[in-house]
Amino acid sequence: MSMTVKEMNEKMQEIQEWKKTKEQAEQIISALEKEVIGFLQENEDECKTTNKKGVEILQYIGNMCKATYSPQERETVNKDEVKKLLSDEDYQKVSKISRYNVLRIS
Repeated sequence: MSMTVKEMNEKMQEIQEWKKTKEQAEQIISALEKEVIGFLQENEDECKTTNKKGVEILQYIGNMCKATYSPQERETVNKDEVKKLLSDEDYQKVSKISRYNVLRIS
């Protein structure tokens, strides 16, 4: 696809405008999510249930959707500490580098 310089500038401007719209939508969604969490916490006695793994969660089943609020864990590894424990060769065996192209318009 070939485009003119004018068209390229218009496309970049359009991308920036959509990014602003996306940011505004994300702010609205975040505020709505906080309200839903507030509802679940305020109505904890009515919303409390247990998930399939036996973990206590808060859940509300509405007309169209279901909202659940549950604890979540995330494990991280300190890469510098792992490097200290492993030789360079062993570290290469367990590390993975992902490469991909990124378009940035600012």
